[in-house]
Amino acid sequence: MQRFSPVIKRCISTSGKKTASSGSSISSAFNLLKADQENVQAQLEREKSATLDPSFVPGFYNKTTYDPFDFSIASLRYQGKLNRLNHAQFMQNSSFNAPEINPGDFFCLPHLLSKYLSTSGMILHSSVTGLKPQKQRAMAKAIKRARAFGYLSSVGRDVVFAAKRGRSL
Repeated sequence: MQRFSPVIKRCISTSGKKTASSGSSISSAFNLLKADQENVQAQLEREKSATLDPSFVPGFYNKTTYDPFDFSIASLRYQGKLNRLNHAQFMQNSSFNAPEINPGDFFCLPHLLSKYLSTSGMILHSSVTGLKPQKQRAMAKAIKRARAFGYLSSVGRDVVFAAKRGRSL
C-alpha cells in the first residue's frame, strides 16, 4: 500500500537547517518539526507579553495607598466624564463669547474654527460649544464661509488636529 508510505517533504528556508526528504531519516525530520514547534511556541509567548497603552494607566506614585476603584473600568469612565466636563467648561470660557469679538471675522483661521467641529467635520451643537445663540450662528457662518473659500474641509477638521504618526486614536 503506497498511500501509507512515510514520505516527508519539508524545507525550512528561514532557519538554514537541512532539508528533510524521503532520503533522510524520519527521526531527523521529526526533530526539525519539533524544533519548529518550539520556535512557534516561543514566538506566541513573546506576543502574549504585550504592554499597556499609557492612557489606560493612571499616574501612580510611590508610598501612596490606592482604592481598588482606581483600577476599575468605572474609574476610566469617571475620568472620561471629568475630562468632558473640563472640556465643556473650557469651551464656555471661550473668547468667542466676548461681546466685542465677531466669529465671522475668523473664517481665514481654520485652526481656530476646527475646535468647533467634530472629527467628522460636523459643526458642534451650542450645548457642546457653550456659545451664546447669536455667536453660535456667527460661528456656523464663519465655518461655512471657510469651507466655501477652501480653508476648511467639509469632511474633517483642520490638518493641525489630524492624528500624528505613532499616536493611537
